[in-house]
Parts: sequence; C-alpha cells; structure tokens
Amino acid sequence: MLKIVLLGPYNSGKSTTVQKICSGSAISIDYGGTTVALDHCRTQIYGVEIFLFGTPGLQRFEIIRKILSKGADGILFIVDSVNVASFDEAKKLLTEVYDILPGVPIVLCANKQDIKGAKSPQEVADAVLGKDKRNISVIGTSAKTGEKLEHVLGLIVLNAIKQYYEILIAVKKSNGELAQIAKNMNESEEIVFSQLQFASWRRLIIADWDTQRFTLTKGVRQITDILEFGHKQI
Repeated sequence: MLKIVLLGPYNSGKSTTVQKICSGSAISIDYGGTTVALDHCRTQIYGVEIFLFGTPGLQRFEIIRKILSKGADGILFIVDSVNVASFDEAKKLLTEVYDILPGVPIVLCANKQDIKGAKSPQEVADAVLGKDKRNISVIGTSAKTGEKLEHVLGLIVLNAIKQYYEILIAVKKSNGELAQIAKNMNESEEIVFSQLQFASWRRLIIADWDTQRFTLTKGVRQITDILEFGHKQI
C-alpha cells in the first residue's frame, strides 16, 4: 500500500482534493473548516492500494506535516492558482518538503483551474518552481470539479513505483525464488530479502514467507509493463 501525502499552503484545496478523490468518504480533522490535523482516506488506482494523507497548510503545523509525511512514497503538492499572494508561501513550503523528503517524487497540482482568473499551470510552475524544476510534473486541476485528479493520482503512483523498479522487475523476470531474484539483481540474498520485505509491506508483491516465493500483484504487474515500455522507448 503506497503512502501519498498532500502538501501545500493554507486554503490551496488539499482537503477538497482528498474528499473528491475518495468520493466524500475521507476522514477530516478540522476546526471551522480548516484542517488542524489531517485528512485521510484509502483508495485504488491501477489496482494498487493507496493511503492518502492531507496535511494542514498553516505554518504553525510544521511538526504535524513532518510526522504525517514520514515514509511517503509520493507527494501531491497543491497550489491555489487564483491566489497569487500564496505563491511565496508555496515556495517556502516546497523548500521544507525538499528538506524532509529528499528524492521523493512530486507532482504539483495547479488547483482551482475552474475559477476565472486562475493562472495557467505553466505560470504557476514559473512562479513556484522557478528554474529549479527537479523533474516535477505540473498539472492543472480542479478539486471542486475533479478535473485531472485521476490523472495526477495515476502519475504520482507511477513515479512512486519507479523507486521500486529494480526489485519489481527482478521478481517479474524470475521464477519467484529468492536465489533467482538475487541473481537477476546481482545482489546478495540478504540485501534482496530486505527489499522484498519492504515491497511486501507496501503490498507491491505477494510473499509466501514459508517457501520464500514472491510474485507481483496484478496491478503492479500492469504498472511494470508500462514502466518497461517507457524504458525501452528511452
């Protein structure tokens, strides 16, 4: 089960995004409509299970953001495309993200595209990311209408699973035995076993610990097909 965290300035639309993705079934801990702890729900895409965690955007909740972000596989960074004054806060918060989650994939959602006067995704990217793009995809979304939300969720899941690409491909191309997987990766069985445990906790593989045989889940097998095609194209 992958952990995807939503981060972004106050009132950027994180709670609405979580609720829209989960069809209104998310748990929200708020006060007067402002998230003070978290928004949380469980969903699926490409057959992969996902835990979504929305975080409070106010600066004073930095500790809560750090706690909720620990162990994240991917980040949806939500920015209010209408409120230009919030772009500086978004830049500061993004710097915080780089510090606490170095190397974790990020998709920037230029939210509220349904509102007249919203800046384009490119304008939001230029204002918030500047020249430091870091391979961050920027997609225009609307948490209110649901525009592009499935797309950004699929994109962040693909990018998150890329982090496990080597071990997943080794499992896929093996007979499921630990020794063969280790041989495919040119690593020791001890190192590979540790990676298999982690992938199993994320529910990316099915593990039979008694026989030490491993297979990919159906959804992950489909995703590795997509990722393999991308690698061949490169």
